[in-house]
Amino acid sequence: ASTPVDIYIQDTYFIVAHIHYVVFGGSIMGAFAAIYYWFPKMFGRLTNNALGHIHFWLTIVAFNVTFFPMHIIGVGGQMRRIYNPMQYEFLQHQQHWNVIMTVGALVLGFSQIIFAINFIWSLVAGKKAPLNPWNANTLEWSAPSPPPHLNWGPRIPTVYRGPYEYSSPESKDDFLPQWQPATSGAPAGASRH
Repeated sequence: ASTPVDIYIQDTYFIVAHIHYVVFGGSIMGAFAAIYYWFPKMFGRLTNNALGHIHFWLTIVAFNVTFFPMHIIGVGGQMRRIYNPMQYEFLQHQQHWNVIMTVGALVLGFSQIIFAINFIWSLVAGKKAPLNPWNANTLEWSAPSPPPHLNWGPRIPTVYRGPYEYSSPESKDDFLPQWQPATSGAPAGASRH
């Protein structure tokens, strides 16, 4: 059903936009999220929260300012792999989109400098991370940060429940890590049916 559309947009900026939404939006943004999440476990320090928020918002806005207009100019007929699209009269009315995308790309690049500064600064001078800064339920957050050889040392922790039991009625808090026994509320195992 998409063949007529595929023929029209093939080899246009629409394709460039689509691949960048998949690769950058799906993969690179996921990698950034993983770095921020695992940084305390890998290095024993927290990243700067304010710089992380600035990095996220600049990246997400600049990403969309850079790549969303490519859909528009692609549907408008602008080919990819072209030195100067303004040589074609039918593309000249889209020049403002090219300027907007260029500004977005510059801001997107600049925001990655903020990420690098946050990463390096946090390695050197970041606050010491608590054992479980995200209140995660999974077992790896019971190990010291950064983990020693063999993760837990000579004593392997006891596992009391599955890793994805959130908002456990076995605890007065909203989370109960799988390595901690139930201390209040319902008896251990009561949440299972």
